[in-house]
Amino acid sequence: MSIRRGLHLRIFLLLAPIALLLLTGCTTRAASPGRLFVTDETERLRQLEVAKAAAPLVQRGVKVVVLIVQRGDNNGDDLTYRLTAINQGYSSRDRIPPDAIAIYVSYEPRYAELRAGKNWSDALTDDVLTDIRTRALNPALRSDDVTDGVAETLRRFESTLMWRDIKNLIIIAIIVIIVIVVILIIVGIVRSLLSGNIQWSSGSSDDPSEDWSYSSSSRSSLWDSSSDDSRSWGSSSSDSSGGGSGSDSSSSGGSW
Repeated sequence: MSIRRGLHLRIFLLLAPIALLLLTGCTTRAASPGRLFVTDETERLRQLEVAKAAAPLVQRGVKVVVLIVQRGDNNGDDLTYRLTAINQGYSSRDRIPPDAIAIYVSYEPRYAELRAGKNWSDALTDDVLTDIRTRALNPALRSDDVTDGVAETLRRFESTLMWRDIKNLIIIAIIVIIVIVVILIIVGIVRSLLSGNIQWSSGSSDDPSEDWSYSSSSRSSLWDSSSDDSRSWGSSSSDSSGGGSGSDSSSSGGSW
């Protein structure tokens, strides 16, 4: 009976931290939610659909920026200028604030760009953004349905970040399991030593294996549809270490 209780206790000690870890990871939201800022100069966006698609990202703490402009450019300078105007006080030398994700669509010229700050660029890499832009956003723009394109792009952002979180949880859970197993092995060895199941042999022998005697025991959104880019979405983040090169962020732009 005592052996079973000891086994059950070990199983509990192994599984409890993992369950707590997974529960915490699945239920924790960002301490400070992000915001949604939208400029639609074309009046093509259906506001409620975009806000609904952006809600999970906002709860995650992302500052979501959607810019649909009639006249822009095809080199990203207009996007950088507008992002700086929205987030007053943030340096124009930086391509995007670290906690922001931007969708930019210009009709003249026909150009679209996706940009992710360094808080999200580990998952939303250049290649991932290119895939989302070419497979989700551009086809909808060519079909003259910018709302579906923007909404689907936002949903793919969220699914990519969610998968990143799941992978991180799996890695942490594996580490926790390894640590617990090592601790249990150490505890078992120490208990065996104390109980006398492992003893040093007092006699000498030519066979080293005879020197040991061993008995084994048996883890919201803010909508602003105005085209006034001078409005601020809040205080700028102090977590910026990027410069003009934008090495900490990711982006993908091209014609549609």
